Amino acid sequence: MTTLFAPLSKNSQTAESPLPGRLRLPKGSAVLVVLFGRIGDVVFTLPSVVALARARPDVSIDWIVEDRCADLLHGHPHLREIILFERSKISGLFKGGHPLRAVRELSSLIRTLRRRPYAAVLDFQGLLKSGIATGLARGATKLGSPSTYGRMKEGAGLFSRQVPLTHSGLHLVERHLLVVRELLGVPLPPESTGLVFGEDEIRSAREKVGTVPFVLIHPFASWPTRSWSVDSWKKVAREIAGRGFRILVAGAGGAFQEEFARTILEGLPATGQSTHRALLGTLTLRELAIVLALSEAVLAVDSGPMHIAAAVGARVVALFGPTDPVRLGPFGPRRRPGEEEIYGRSGAVLTAGLPCQPCMLRRCPIGTPCQSRLTPSAVTEAFGRILGEQERAGLSRLIGSRSAEGGGGA
Repeated sequence: MTTLFAPLSKNSQTAESPLPGRLRLPKGSAVLVVLFGRIGDVVFTLPSVVALARARPDVSIDWIVEDRCADLLHGHPHLREIILFERSKISGLFKGGHPLRAVRELSSLIRTLRRRPYAAVLDFQGLLKSGIATGLARGATKLGSPSTYGRMKEGAGLFSRQVPLTHSGLHLVERHLLVVRELLGVPLPPESTGLVFGEDEIRSAREKVGTVPFVLIHPFASWPTRSWSVDSWKKVAREIAGRGFRILVAGAGGAFQEEFARTILEGLPATGQSTHRALLGTLTLRELAIVLALSEAVLAVDSGPMHIAAAVGARVVALFGPTDPVRLGPFGPRRRPGEEEIYGRSGAVLTAGLPCQPCMLRRCPIGTPCQSRLTPSAVTEAFGRILGEQERAGLSRLIGSRSAEGGGGA
């Protein structure tokens, strides 16, 4: 297996006490993590899971998560059980006119949630749905993260005690770690996501992208205000392809994304025998993480895949519009030439620097100037800088040196 950071041995400790937080967490007890999704939120929560597991290797950790995000957690060395909230299935049953079957599915989930007693239940999402799950779970201690907005929302605070935000400038990874500090009584630094990938998974991902070096563009986001224009992406792709890099465009798929990717890739300068191409709806989350790690760099808007790229140590250029890079910017292992690897804020973040940023609005009443004022030249300049100033780190560094192995090009 190849790991982003190898888990510590059962005898390893990172805190002062051999059993920090033992009054709340008796030896051998269990903790439930409540974080349904989205992908970026899962990535931001993983360092807290790893910190807790390394400080208290005797504690078992379960996680309730939505089906669309669960793939990333499979095989994680610090998780005992993944409790699956099959949102797609339950939503489909309601929409398809089968409410009783949907209720039965929810009832089964609740029974699973209440099956075990937990010493602590930790709500890292801070919304109504996570609050209800926290309330339903059997736990002696229930704590909530101050999360993105510095407070729990939608009444989630009725079901747990919110841990106070100590500083407004903390990244979401660091805000979540405040929950672990409150639980254990000692501060713990972010060190890793603990993601683990098998050699067969890495080999399969390599076969899908080939052995010729590539730059991956992920231009898609769930909010309209996070999106950059297709014409701007095309100019960036043309410039980078002109420097000899192969361009891959990744996304979940669908007619809109297919047309968007086709526009970006159409007419790009050739790169030898390998072709520029789109990877839309063809990768699992775990395969996507490996492909991101294999890239020379990742150019993306604020999105889940961008956060995965940072977490696996890829070079990242991140475009931010309405969201706040202080709280939500790329975060993971990074390495500068000649320096030791460190874990924290990473990548190159680009914003238009407007007074209205960050507004955190899904729709903009003035036409998203925060996106339209970002220029293709700024993105390509940032790309050039990050290639020179940052090396691969973490998982990307581990497998990057072997990226030319295997047979066949793309």
